[in-house]
Amino acid sequence: MLDLVPKELSLRKIELPSLPHDVELLLGSQCLSPHPFIVMMVITFALLVPQFYVLLQPTTARWCEQPLLQILIVSIIFTFISIGFTFLFMLMIPVPRELKIVFHIFGIMCFVEGLVAVVYTSQAGNCKSTTEELYYISLAIAWFTCVSIIFFAIMIPFWIINKVKRNSMVDRRSRQGVCYEPVKCCTCLWHI
Repeated sequence: MLDLVPKELSLRKIELPSLPHDVELLLGSQCLSPHPFIVMMVITFALLVPQFYVLLQPTTARWCEQPLLQILIVSIIFTFISIGFTFLFMLMIPVPRELKIVFHIFGIMCFVEGLVAVVYTSQAGNCKSTTEELYYISLAIAWFTCVSIIFFAIMIPFWIINKVKRNSMVDRRSRQGVCYEPVKCCTCLWHI
């Protein structure tokens, strides 16, 4: 039998370099377990199943004076893109600057799409009788947009203060700051 692996490579122990301190702070102990991926898959199905259910209903194709069907399709596409970003952020630590920039541009696009959904859904009272499921999922999208706007309206002052007065709100390296305690267990609340 032929030996395809050279002997010097066969039983050699591979040692991985240790992570820098700031990367260890970002990783934490949970990122090495499959738990975040399982949670992400549950959230994925929780977001996509209702949208596809409504999209596949025969009543969805009925006439509605507002473009709720187009908004639903854009929402499904944006949901897939959001899931892709989430998996990238879970796998890439530290996150490259270019990816952060693209993510923030996508966030602005989602904000605009959400505002459009709010405006059209608020004017789509007549569609409630013809395309009931489509109307209610558009209403849910509009409510999620409103909740997101409130969240960002609360967080933006903290982000601006932290940018102007460096690390006054959260300084992960020295583990201090006004907002360190509230966000230490859920850093996703702070920023990417």
